[in-house]
Amino acid sequence: MTKRPQSFWNDYFMRMADHTATASKDPSTQVGCVLVDDKRRIVGMGYNGFPRGVDDKRERLLHRPTKYLMVQHAEVNAVLNAVAGTRDATAYVTHRPCASCSGILIQAGIRKIVTRKPERGFAERFAESFAAADAMLSEAGVELEMV
Repeated sequence: MTKRPQSFWNDYFMRMADHTATASKDPSTQVGCVLVDDKRRIVGMGYNGFPRGVDDKRERLLHRPTKYLMVQHAEVNAVLNAVAGTRDATAYVTHRPCASCSGILIQAGIRKIVTRKPERGFAERFAESFAAADAMLSEAGVELEMV
């Protein structure tokens, strides 16, 4: 039996993260995260959205200051929704994690993050957060792979 290359698995789980992101009601940025253990079992999934029980009415989602205060990021939801341990798992995330989410993934024991290079406008808007995330991930020994 031939072994599949890592690139196959990266593509496979990134497509799952893409599908998970479609559950988000955010009209501008839908994000998905899939946590996978070292045996390639999915242990957690999440998408960006308001906390359970909080009314996600359209006017809140369209008003960025309100949305930014209320939305929980996909990475946080994936960790909170995990059905098994996340230590040494890989996070597949449709958008590059911010500094806060990077810290949460570090605390959850994630050892690798697979994500995409941010689009130009997105990269500039969150440059400070990404720089802090890079510093934390490096110091904590978490690999960041852009696909």
